[in-house]
Amino acid sequence: MSYPTISRVKFYCDLVLSLLNLVFGRVYSKPIPPAADLTGKIAIVTGGNSGIGLNIALELVRQNATVYLACRNASKAREAVSYIISAVPNSADRVETLLLDTSSFSSVRECAERWKKSKSTIDILIHNAGSPSTPNGQPFTIDGFPMLYATNLLGSFLLTHLLEPCLSHRARIIFTSSTGQYAGKFKPTFSLGTVKNRLEPGFHAPIAAVKADGTAKDSVLYSNTKAMQVAFAKLLYNRWEGAAKANGTRNQRVAHAFTPGFTMTPIFGKAMTRTIWEDPALWILKATTILATDVSCGAATGVWLATTEDEAVMGEGMGGGYWERMTRRVAKVDLMSTEQLERFWIRWEADAGIVWK
Repeated sequence: MSYPTISRVKFYCDLVLSLLNLVFGRVYSKPIPPAADLTGKIAIVTGGNSGIGLNIALELVRQNATVYLACRNASKAREAVSYIISAVPNSADRVETLLLDTSSFSSVRECAERWKKSKSTIDILIHNAGSPSTPNGQPFTIDGFPMLYATNLLGSFLLTHLLEPCLSHRARIIFTSSTGQYAGKFKPTFSLGTVKNRLEPGFHAPIAAVKADGTAKDSVLYSNTKAMQVAFAKLLYNRWEGAAKANGTRNQRVAHAFTPGFTMTPIFGKAMTRTIWEDPALWILKATTILATDVSCGAATGVWLATTEDEAVMGEGMGGGYWERMTRRVAKVDLMSTEQLERFWIRWEADAGIVWK
């Protein structure tokens, strides 16, 4: 695989800037998205009951959107709704919940079916649900896929496919990715067919990271899923662009991914299910949380991408980007060839059991 020279130089510059942001983000000025009026807009935020997702949902409600928190824990979702309503007066009729577990195909399909019955149009879809760690004793989902892959990527892929007919003509799909996407590494010839109940070296995790017993550290599984999220945003936008061009129209939908940077969220509690010997990378992050920014800072770029009319985000040909602190960065997948990126889409279709027309 050959990489464009100019993109490679920009990639390394952005990588350095992102690493600096992890360390010094707390002392940088906080990104502040301009306020927007989202009256009449409908948004879905997956994993909206805590952390980045909750903050994005809160800000969208503050800007007059109707927001649905799609969460797997109904009790926590209700608590999040109460929190938002208490923070935003007169918003009780604009905050709702949906039951959704992105690691489960049946849950994703049920959620999509319930939404379709409501016949509501979706203006903003925030794919925020995710996990940095595999639950103890549950490395694979009931559908046979690695838990992190299903939770962070594959469930979102299926959900977007099922809800695509409900998207407005100017819909925005936003993915909460991670600076960890820079560590994602893939074999150019990973399988295009479904692989179940085992890790595929070079797809689910870098080849060198998969141990002799077929397992891998959560941190490397996580990085690969976060790189895939950026690839999904890029590929989804390109598909919309291609379809519009074929029809002689202009595509007005966009998809983007962003990193919150090093942000102190409840995700660290989930990550501590492993000992320091099992996955030192996650424990290093936990130990250095003094460097982490607050949640509103981490969520700011997601809020901006969901609300701005800036040409850099919504302009013709400008979708499929990866962003940090409201600035576009060159992601790992931006260096991949078109052929390599398309392999992801074929594989995701096979794993989700769909044909995306």
